[in-house]
Amino acid sequence: MKQNTLSKRFFFKPVLVFLLVFSCLNVFSQNESNPRMHSHNDYNQNIPFWKALSAGLTSIEVDVYLQNEELYVTHSKTEIIENRTIETLYLRPLQNVIALGLGEFDQLQLLVDVKSEARTTLDKFIQVLEGYPDLQTSTKISIVISGNRPPVEEYINYPNYIQFDHQKIDEILEEKLWEKVALISLNFRNYSTWNGTGSMTETDYQKAKTLIDQAHFTGKPFRFWGIPDTKDSWTVFKSMGINFLNTDDPIGLSAFLNQ
Repeated sequence: MKQNTLSKRFFFKPVLVFLLVFSCLNVFSQNESNPRMHSHNDYNQNIPFWKALSAGLTSIEVDVYLQNEELYVTHSKTEIIENRTIETLYLRPLQNVIALGLGEFDQLQLLVDVKSEARTTLDKFIQVLEGYPDLQTSTKISIVISGNRPPVEEYINYPNYIQFDHQKIDEILEEKLWEKVALISLNFRNYSTWNGTGSMTETDYQKAKTLIDQAHFTGKPFRFWGIPDTKDSWTVFKSMGINFLNTDDPIGLSAFLNQ
């Protein structure tokens, strides 16, 4: 495994100062008419979790891989870095946010993108979460499983605090299963090759808008992944009524939506 070249950068005091400075600038308050901001592959940020939170993002994505009974934050087994686990980068910081009363968000979604085998990884994740009862019971934090997931019919076997990212728009589920779905997500690249510059073609716009409207008809929020990360793109998807905007630029998207 690679050595953790980043671990020395993450000290609680500087991170806390960073968060409090942004809090004083009121970046936690987001215009209610805006879509929620989603930090795509948040662990790749120079300051995971805290940067997104301080910028007012209310959905944070983290890839996890189960290896040697540890839930590493990584896209694949070959990219594992020692000590970068979901506990050190996300669960403990979340617990600190609750304990210290940092941030004034209505809802914060932790989207856990499972990269290893679904059932064993989820079992381990639930075991780890037993050490964080505040995260299980908080009405402001939602834990959503994406990536490798168990079969849909097994969703109801998981605790109430676990929900799922559904990746089909035309699949009809029983009500008890549908209640376990937090949002619908689709790959934008399956519907368009738009690069995010200028205007989307009318045909592609209507395809994307129809999918968003279909999700809204079911009562579920909608997210595209793989969208262009540009101001033109953010403007277009906001006009469509998308619920989550994916970004690798938390500060840039926050400034754009709140200007």
